[in-house]
Amino acid sequence: MDSINIVLAADNNYAQHLAVTLSSILHNNKNEKFNIFIFEDKISEFNKKKIAQVASQFNCKITYVIFDATIFKNMHFGRFTIVAYYRLLMAKYINVDKILYLDVDIIVNKSIRSMYDIDIDNYYVAAVEDIWKPRNYCNKLKMDQDAKYFNSGVLLANLKKWKEDNLFEKFINFEKEISFEFESPDQDILNAIFNGKWKRLPLKYNQYEKNSDLDYPKLKESFTDNEIKEAQEDPVIIHYIGGRKPWHYRNEHIKKELYWKYLQLTPYKSYIPSDRTLKNIISKNTPKIIRNPKRFFKLLFANR
Repeated sequence: MDSINIVLAADNNYAQHLAVTLSSILHNNKNEKFNIFIFEDKISEFNKKKIAQVASQFNCKITYVIFDATIFKNMHFGRFTIVAYYRLLMAKYINVDKILYLDVDIIVNKSIRSMYDIDIDNYYVAAVEDIWKPRNYCNKLKMDQDAKYFNSGVLLANLKKWKEDNLFEKFINFEKEISFEFESPDQDILNAIFNGKWKRLPLKYNQYEKNSDLDYPKLKESFTDNEIKEAQEDPVIIHYIGGRKPWHYRNEHIKKELYWKYLQLTPYKSYIPSDRTLKNIISKNTPKIIRNPKRFFKLLFANR
C-alpha cells in the first residue's frame, strides 16, 4: 500500500495545535505509512521535540520545509500571517505527485485512506464547497458565474499538475493584480485560479459546521440531506473554522471534545486556555439568555 503524503503548516504559536492534528491523524490510521511535510515559521526545537514524540510510535516520517520568506515580500497579508500562504508553495518545495493538505485547526476522526485514494488525475484539487462565500465576492475574484468556491483547509492536491502548469507563478501574479484586500488570502487565490475546475468532495471530508441548527438551511443549498447527516454523525475530518477555536475557554463548538481528546495524547496535555481569565470565567458562566439574549432566542426557535 502506498504511503500517504500530508502537508501541515504552522508557526511556533500553533505548534500545539499541529501536534493535536497530527495525533488525530496517526491514532486513526495506525496501519498506514505517512510522509508528513511541515511548512514551518520558526517552530522552536523545544516544540519540534514534542511533535516528534507524537509521531514516534507510528510509521511516520516528518520533514520540515524551510524556505526564504522574501518569496512573499510583496504580498498583502492583511489580518493573516504568512502561514496562510504556505499551501501555495507545495508544488515548489515538495517532490511528490499527490498530497493531502490539512489546516492545523483540524481533527481527523477516522481513516483517510478512501479519501486519499480518490482519483484526481484530471484536477488540480479535490475539496469541499464553502457555503459562506457570497456570489458577489466570487465575481470580484473574476470567477465564472457558475463556478463554485471551495474551502482550502482540506485539499487533496495533484502536485504533478500544479508543477506542469507552473501554478505558483500564476498565484503570485494574480495576487499582484487584485486591488482589494482578500477575505481569505490563499483560499481566494486558489479559487480564482482554479475557477470552478476542481473535484467536489462530500461534506464529511471537511465538516466545518459549527452549529447544526443554525447552519442547516445554508448547508441544504449545496449538500444533500444524506451528505449533511453523514458529516454530522460520522465525519472523516472536523474543521474548526472561524475565530473561536476549541482550545479557547468554554468554546461551544459541537465537536470541541475531540480536540481535547487528542490533546491528551500529546506532550501538551497540561494545556490551560490562555483566555481563561476572571472576566471570561464570569462571562462564560453567565446564562446564555442574559449573556446573549438575541442568540438564545434564535436557537430556541430554530429547535422548534
